[in-house]
Amino acid sequence: MALLCQSARSPARYVVFCQNRGMRSRLLLLAAPLALGIGSPAVAAPAPDWIPAHVTQGTFRDWAEATPSVTYDPKTVPVGAKVRLAVGETREGSRVLLKVTGLVPGRAYGAHLHTRACTDDPADAGPHYQHRIDPAADAEHASVDPRYANPDNEVWLDFTADAQGIGRADRTQEWRFSDARPAWSMVLHAEHTHTAPGEAGTAGARLACMTRTAVRDPG
Repeated sequence: MALLCQSARSPARYVVFCQNRGMRSRLLLLAAPLALGIGSPAVAAPAPDWIPAHVTQGTFRDWAEATPSVTYDPKTVPVGAKVRLAVGETREGSRVLLKVTGLVPGRAYGAHLHTRACTDDPADAGPHYQHRIDPAADAEHASVDPRYANPDNEVWLDFTADAQGIGRADRTQEWRFSDARPAWSMVLHAEHTHTAPGEAGTAGARLACMTRTAVRDPG
């Protein structure tokens, strides 16, 4: 039987919670983080045989260890707001659908897929997932080159919450995600995403983060 798991990380370790025959167990995948750069904290990647599930649902909470969906700004992403993210393949590439409920009505939000899991530090989710990686970007300098930081090379899911506080986004890409380099989280930002050179891809503060559910690679 395949294991269905949720992943999260404390500052000292990466943990996956697995559900199997009704029993909840903790699997310690990595005991210590890996350095991403001098002086920068790292988020340990899942072991190679773990990949994100196609659909992840969550409820935003204040941070606690193993919280897969965390709000960093409860005024804009209230505790109890719910999120659903679906990532699938199409004949031409990929499709990503996002729905968030319980938000501030009429407010604009930026949203992107990011490369690493959520923690208590918003920066730990890493940079935006890019199909073609900007060679000038690194752990300390985000990609702001419009040739790479654009909605065709990244996954931008910006929306404005409706009168009921519901936000939706639907994005198709002409490429597919790699299991060897998965997009591990979805981050909500304070603004719609900018496009000008030098600020392309930026969208203000990180308001909330959801780590995608992890499953064992069937291959």
